[in-house]
Order: sequence, then C-alpha cells, then structure tokens
Amino acid sequence: MQFNWDDKEFQIAIMIYMSLIDAHCHLYALRDAEDAVFRARAAGVTQIVSVSEDHGSMEQTLRLRDAFPDFVLPGLGIHPVTVSSMSSAQWKTALAFLRNHAREASCIGEIGLDFKVAATEKDKEKQREALRAQMEVAAEHRLPVNLHSRRALRQTMEEAIGFRRDTGLPALLHWFAHSEKLLRRTNAEQIFVSVGPSILFSEEALSLARTIDRRFLLVETDAPVPFEGKPAYPAWAAEVAERLIANDPDKQLTRQILLDNTRRFLRKDSEA
Repeated sequence: MQFNWDDKEFQIAIMIYMSLIDAHCHLYALRDAEDAVFRARAAGVTQIVSVSEDHGSMEQTLRLRDAFPDFVLPGLGIHPVTVSSMSSAQWKTALAFLRNHAREASCIGEIGLDFKVAATEKDKEKQREALRAQMEVAAEHRLPVNLHSRRALRQTMEEAIGFRRDTGLPALLHWFAHSEKLLRRTNAEQIFVSVGPSILFSEEALSLARTIDRRFLLVETDAPVPFEGKPAYPAWAAEVAERLIANDPDKQLTRQILLDNTRRFLRKDSEA
C-alpha cells in the first residue's frame, strides 16, 4: 500500500493518531515555555493542561493560553500548600480571581489536600474548606477538577468521589498511583487517574499503573518536577504513553484511548 505523505487528509489522520494531551503540568514554571511547546508538539503532544498554584500563576497561565491558544488548556486553582501559607486576605483575593475567571478555564486545578504541610487538624481543616470552596466554583461552571493528594490519598479520593457523585462532573487524581486498594476504588467510582514520568524510572510505579482501569487512565508530566535530576517537560508525556502501551497486560491500550480519556475528563466529547 502506498501512502501520499503530501496529502493533507493523510497528514491530519496521522496527527490525530499521534495526538496526546499532557493532563497535568505547570508551563509557567518552565524556563522557556516556547521551547517546551515546540518540543511537545514534535513528540506528538498537541495540548497540555497547564494547572496553577496561586493568584500569580493563574494570571501567568491565562497569558500563556493567550500566547498558545491551540496548545494551552488552562487549569485555574489554588494549591493546598499555597492555601496553608495564605493569610485570610490573600485567600479572599485569590478565590475572587478564580471565581471571576473560571469561565476561561478548562478545569479547576491544581487543588486538593497536602497533609505533609498541614501539621495540625486546624491546618487540615483550612485545606478542606479551601478545596470545597473551589469545588463549588467548578460545579457552578460545570468544570472538572484536577487534584493533588500528597500524604492525603484516601481523604482526597473521598472528596473526588463526593464531587463526582454530587455533580456528575469528572475528577482527576494526579500522580495517585501509590496503592492498588485505592486504585480499585477509583476504578469502581469512575475517577480518572493520571500517570507520570515515575513509571519511566520505577518498575513498582509501572506495576501500580497497570491497576488503573484503561477507561480512566491519563498521562501527565507534572513538568518541571525533576526526575533523575532532570526537569520534566510536556514532551515526556509521549514517553509515558509509550511505556504504558508497551506494558499493557492485554495489549489493547493505544494513544487514541489515552487521548479520548483526556477529552472525556475535560468534557470535550460533550461539546456541540
């Protein structure tokens, strides 16, 4: 069979076949965003969900969306570590910005719980209240949530489950593959889980990733978080996808499935 590489329809078909979305990264934190975008596209990563952590990074993320409108899907939110260090006035300002700009977001995130920095029950409750306030914004605007769960895996999972049950909206637990028992629960509750570059360096992480139901599996990089001393880039999502595909027990996982899953999380499959 002969392929005409100059045929536009064939080129589009190849792009669709190769396409991936990095479901969780921080483009504003990379030293050269333009270079990161170029490298990602060259690897077949055609879009990224660039999440935020505070008022300043929400503004930066929206500016990057303006600079790369076909590439950046903005996630707006206030990270639990940021919440823990905020004054009441800072929280009110950041939350007001989120409410005012939520209509520009593709998801609300990065939000969640981080009990590594929440040492007391009072600190933990402050994070819970902030999480629920941001989930209310997501529900009001019919947006999915992109969740952080460090040292609060079960608690964040329960919040994700409650959000999905109450609203019917998708929830994503990013970098959540730490417990087979919890992953079986997320599978049953139809919660999305994203897998990142840790599976490129850890057989244990790869083994746990196999527990995730193929229907709810996404890829991410959490760029620029470092792995093996090197900062991650959105382009790495392609390597993560290929390792998952190569090690799929049933040999049925494809890039198209990963792309379709991410579109379902982002509710793009429901767009008119």
